[in-house]
Amino acid sequence: MRRWQLLGLGVFACLWSSPNGVAQDALNRPVVSSQPLVDSGMIPSDPVPQEFVTVEQFNRLQQQLDDLVASGGVVEYEIAPPPVPQTEKKAYPDFKVTGFVHLDTAYFDQSDENIATLGDIEDGTGFRRARIAATGNLTERASYIMEFDFAQAQARFVDVWTQIKDTPLGNVRMGRFRQPFGMSELTSVRELPFLERPTSFALSPFRQTGIMLFDTAANEQMTWAVSGFRTLSDNFGNVYGDNGGYGTAERITGLLVDRGDCGIAHVGFDHSFLNPGRDQLQYASQDEVFVGQQPNLGPTGLSVQPLEGVPPFVNTGVFPVDTVNVFNVEGALSFGRGLVQSEYRWSNLDLPTGENVTVEGGYFMARYMLTGEVIPYNRAAGVFGRVKPDHPLDVCRGDWGAWEIAGRVSTLDLNPLFGQPGVTGKGRELTSYTVALNWYWWANGKCQFEYINGQLNDLVLGDSDINTFAGRMQFDF
Repeated sequence: MRRWQLLGLGVFACLWSSPNGVAQDALNRPVVSSQPLVDSGMIPSDPVPQEFVTVEQFNRLQQQLDDLVASGGVVEYEIAPPPVPQTEKKAYPDFKVTGFVHLDTAYFDQSDENIATLGDIEDGTGFRRARIAATGNLTERASYIMEFDFAQAQARFVDVWTQIKDTPLGNVRMGRFRQPFGMSELTSVRELPFLERPTSFALSPFRQTGIMLFDTAANEQMTWAVSGFRTLSDNFGNVYGDNGGYGTAERITGLLVDRGDCGIAHVGFDHSFLNPGRDQLQYASQDEVFVGQQPNLGPTGLSVQPLEGVPPFVNTGVFPVDTVNVFNVEGALSFGRGLVQSEYRWSNLDLPTGENVTVEGGYFMARYMLTGEVIPYNRAAGVFGRVKPDHPLDVCRGDWGAWEIAGRVSTLDLNPLFGQPGVTGKGRELTSYTVALNWYWWANGKCQFEYINGQLNDLVLGDSDINTFAGRMQFDF
């Protein structure tokens, strides 16, 4: 019995030791599969030997990794930055086309005394302005505009200039442009609440050919500008003459109160010195409205010249002058949907006779938006800007645009020049009372209606008056 027990124990020991020995030997040598499977994993393919990592190789790699971790080594991987999108470089010069149209109509009711003073003024309809311009950028800091007018009574060249911004001296403009003088003069005709600027406009240097420096200051609480130019220039920006022909203009403005567009208190001061070319000057103005046409029919008729239309109500004619100094003060208060604005100016003229004569003019106006829109303030220019209806005209949806009422009193007195040596005109003094109703269809279209009562004083013929009913359709692009 003991013999069979010993034999059983021996067999069990053999069976226990054989599998472990086989497994250990298999792990210590490369294993070769004689029949690898195809992709399906089910059918054996042709024998292809494949080698696997041995236990010794695995242990060596593990030891190297443990040593690296223990030594604090860091494995660095270089990660490529994300690709930067390529932006196309802007090409210069660029340009866009812009323009606008003023189509006016006017009816006049004159007193007998006014007819005796000015003649019979005829009613009329016509294009007061028809402008087109190319504007754009020459470089990132240089811009330009070339604007021309094709209406009968307008300058052929309007604004033709180039400009460089952010120089050490400020912004620089060169060419033909509006001189830095007067709040009404620097307000675009596209954004006027009345058909024309006030009668005191006749005293300003307005558009001349020259160079100007300008900029804002004190976080756009102030504006300043100085310019030098040739004067007096014609409708193409040209000046030709040896005697004189030079001028300067300066303007500074500031905000005493600034609560945004809903609370503005604006003040300003302007000055212009003129030494006119050929030592000649003329002051003249209509009663803030103009219509007219070429009266001659025929093969060459209905062209630009001559032009018959509303005559000047005040007029000095061309007269000799040595130098001129014009001064102007500005003031405005705005409370968002309404504002009041006023300017007063005077011109000191040194005549060849040695006398110094002063003529003066000014205006006061008020505006109020009936539909509640805000009248914005342009901080870069120091003037009020364009009204944009909150509900542009769309009859089908019941939207009727924006409505505004405005009133203005303006005056210009040229009588002090009457009778001076070389002054051929009657001079006269004109005071105009204007009431306006403005209907803003869209941001770029409006219709205006005006009633103007003009009071004219002639030192020879006495006082007279005239009533004018006028309207305008404007669109721009």
